Amino acid sequence: GPLMGSEAEVLKLEALASFYAEDFHGRPTASGELFDMHALTAAHKTLPFGTMLEITNLENGKRVTVRVNDRGPFIPNREIDLSRGAAEKIDMISAGVARVSIRKLSGPSGQEGTLLVKTAGPASDFESGTASTGQLQPTPAPVQPVADAGAVQSAATGVKTWRIQLASFSLEANATRMALTLRDQGFSPAFEKAASMIRVVLPGVADTDLAAIRSRLESAGYRNFLVRQESR
Repeated sequence: GPLMGSEAEVLKLEALASFYAEDFHGRPTASGELFDMHALTAAHKTLPFGTMLEITNLENGKRVTVRVNDRGPFIPNREIDLSRGAAEKIDMISAGVARVSIRKLSGPSGQEGTLLVKTAGPASDFESGTASTGQLQPTPAPVQPVADAGAVQSAATGVKTWRIQLASFSLEANATRMALTLRDQGFSPAFEKAASMIRVVLPGVADTDLAAIRSRLESAGYRNFLVRQESR
């Protein structure tokens, strides 16, 4: 079971926690699980998925135990993002942000050492401003062999390309979270800024790849996306 008392490792005596909810409910987290805003989970930049943490709200002394299943928060000086369910347990919904202490109760159950701890790459990406330039540095996807010479021919003659819009957010940190999850899953996302919204899109999808990318998105848990033709 979880380590108790003095054995539990205090990670932060005081840190800032925020929470996330409806925008991500039912969408994939960085661990591949779908986000359930009512479950007791948390996003952390580096701790292995499956780590159990005890979060204490320093404003009121209330505590909750959460399991890390996502990456974030992508806002400077924030240490942890709680699910809405966890935030309700420690009564921080109205404040939105709370001072908390974080104790590590146990590592990933039965998977000690098998999960790689990611470095804080995504956070430094965010702070260095690559996110705000409107273009994430895409990870090149492995090149799929082309089925036949006809497809190569049509690609060379300027086939239609498509742009898949996955979501719109009012907060840049939320758009960044989704884009980094997509990048971890092997897609090449970008941002579109429109009025007060930031859209997360996959640009420049060739006609010949559209069906395959749609089915990859669906199997990764993305459902409500829009496909628009790009102008040539």
